Parts: sequence; C-alpha cells; structure tokens
Amino acid sequence: MRRRVVVTGIGAVCPLGNDVATTWQNLLAGRSGVDYIRDFPVDRLRSDIAASVKAFDVGRYLSPKEAEIYGRVTHFSLAAAVEALREAGIVPIERAPAADDEAVRAGARAQGAPPLAAAPASGLDRTRIGCLMSTGMGSVEIFEEQVARSAARGPRAVSPYFIPGVMPNGAAALISMRYGLMGPSYNLASACATGTHSIATSALMIEAGEADVMVAGGAEAATRLNTVAGFGNAKALAKAVDGDPARASRPFDRRRQGFVMGEGAGALVLEEEQHALARGAKPLAIMAGFGMTTDAEHLTRPHSGGLGLALAVERALARAGTAPEAIGYINPHATSTPQGDAAEVLALRRVFGERLARIPISATKSMIGHLLGGAGAVETIAVVCSLRDQLLHPSINVDELDPECSLDVVRERRAVDLRHAVKCSAGFGGHNCALVLERA
Repeated sequence: MRRRVVVTGIGAVCPLGNDVATTWQNLLAGRSGVDYIRDFPVDRLRSDIAASVKAFDVGRYLSPKEAEIYGRVTHFSLAAAVEALREAGIVPIERAPAADDEAVRAGARAQGAPPLAAAPASGLDRTRIGCLMSTGMGSVEIFEEQVARSAARGPRAVSPYFIPGVMPNGAAALISMRYGLMGPSYNLASACATGTHSIATSALMIEAGEADVMVAGGAEAATRLNTVAGFGNAKALAKAVDGDPARASRPFDRRRQGFVMGEGAGALVLEEEQHALARGAKPLAIMAGFGMTTDAEHLTRPHSGGLGLALAVERALARAGTAPEAIGYINPHATSTPQGDAAEVLALRRVFGERLARIPISATKSMIGHLLGGAGAVETIAVVCSLRDQLLHPSINVDELDPECSLDVVRERRAVDLRHAVKCSAGFGGHNCALVLERA
C-alpha cells in the first residue's frame, strides 16, 4: 500500500490577498483582482490590464539586502511558504549564523525581518523535509534590469548576485535555507502547469518514501513590458470589457477573448498521514491522486480533442481509487481563451460523460487572472478551502454560457456536501496535470 499524503498547511499571495484567509473570503464574495496596468507604459501594447498583487510588504520576510538580491517571484514564494509552514505547525527556530551571514543578519534584525535561516520545529527530521516551490519563468525583472545595465554601462556593471537572483530554483533554495530543509529541493518548470506538477511530484516523493514532508507549490511575477507584449502579440490576452478590466477574465463565457496576466504564489505543506497525526497536525484535505501526461502535439495549442488532459484526469482518478461518479466539484484550468476552454470541456466530457453537466465547476482565474506557474498552486488551495469549509466560490463574468460548454458553472457562492474534487492544469508544451483531493 502507498503512503497516504495529506495537506497540513496552505499559504497564498495573490491579487485578492496576501494570505489565504483574505484570498478565500474575496473569492467567495466574487471579487475581481484585475485592473489597469500602471507600472509601465502600455500605449503600444495589445492589452493594458493585469491582476497584480497589492500592498505586499517584503520587509516582513526579508532584509533590504535580501530583497534586492531576490526577485519578486521569490518574495511571493517565501511569503506563501512561511504561511503554509506556520499553519502546519512547523515553526521556525533561529540557529547560529555563519560568519559571512552576520552582516546580512544584522540588517535583517535592524529591519525587524525574520532570521535568514531557521530550523524546523523540535522533533522533526529536517533531512526528511523537502521543497518543490517552482516558477515557470523565474525573476524576469532581474534579468531585464541586468541586461539593461550591461548594455548601458558595460559587463562589469552586472551585479555579482545576478545569477543567484535570477535562477528559477532560487525560491526553493531560499525556503530550504530559511528552514534548514535538507530533503529533495529544486524547481520544476512546465509553464502554466508548473504549480500543479510541483504538488503532484511532491506527493509522489512522499508516497515513495523519499520525504515525509514537502513544501510544494508555484509562483510567478512576470507582468513586465516584454512578457505582456509577447503574450499580446500572440493574441492570447484579454482586454477590458466595456471599459471594465474586472470583466475581462470570463472562462466558458461566449464572449471570452483571452486570459489576463496575473501574479502571486501558492504553497502547500504535504505530509505523510501518520507522520502528521503523530505530531498532532490536523489534515486540511487528502491528496488522494494525481495524473501527469503530455499532448505531444503542439507547442502552445492544447490537443484539439482534449486527449492529453483527459488521460491525466483518468490517471488521477485511478491512482486515488475514485470513480468519476464520486467527483462533486471541478476546479478547471479555464484560462478564458476560446481554444483552451473548448478543449478542456472536451477533455472533461471524455472522462465524465453526460454527468459533466451536473458537476459544479468554478474558475478561480475569473477573479485572479492567470498566475502562470503559480496558477495551479493557488487554485489547488481554493479546492482545499472548499473541502474544508464545504463551500464553492463563484465563477464571475459568465454572462452568457458558451453553448458548446454544457456545464454547471457556479455563479454564486454555494454550500455543498463535498467529498471528492478534481483540479486540472495545462501548460504550453502540452503539459497536463490533474489532482484528486478528498475531504479530510
């Protein structure tokens, strides 16, 4: 028998809040985090809207020097991980600093920031705790800034912290150093499936006995001039609807036109069930199954019939030992693109048949936009909250359901008796991942 995996902590930073409680309440209320872009000129871009993180205080987590070294995506990742680890009861304890850390530590103490490094709570084996906190694109702003600096002043002007600051595995490394985690730790990158893949792979590691606890999730902070230009020139982005940015992200709606760039991070603490119970941790949900597949058909377009994603969902159900008839809620990938949403409906119809029309579905992206590498993680947290509270958040902006999408789209907050739920993700490159979560 496989070791059973449970969720014991969750943490989030996203356009609707800088913690899980705020985010979840805003999701239940149907609020949108989408607004006009104000951080750079947009007059020559094809889209001028995004879903940005607001009022985030990096000083709560890093000293000024650390904050300068690491990019925004790493800032969000650390904050989400800190919240998740605290809820899980894995409490940071400062350990003796190395000599070369003292200057940075002194600055952190002066600013009231947490210690640079810490160890897990007493009694936990840190060699059995790992971290797959991933990003699809890394610290885009650092790369842009250092290339511009080199072009303007020459290569000797490039920061010596350029490489450690820009590397995608920086968040996993920082979290591991902060908490002294010596288990498996690295970055996965599968575009928009990154966060979900990190969760599935972490669960696999625990099942296989490679770790007892994993910090798993994803993050992105790539809303920059060139990335918005790139997605916009590919005609993938939405624009404000009738002058209102909040109405732009509209999965499954007949007038959907593209996705909205978003940013943020989601982190989950996954743990072997008996390990969690032995230390008195209360599971929030059970990570019952997962499935990972590839379309192997096109670099950016999903399989026209949804075959790859359907196989991922089928494999997740099989691994969980759960029949399709037992699924009471689906949190879809649902980017709000015409092709993507249509292909996903076909994929889900392959698995659930005519019953799909009676399974409640709500798209988190309708309110927070598309967090790219962080999307699957934050959306999985929404599923955990649904299982915990027996509530479903709405899918906003579905003014007229696409006739090709015969779905039970949740339009208002809904109370449910929910035991099993599915989370789907898909990414450029044809990467698919699906999770089955169960009520604890």
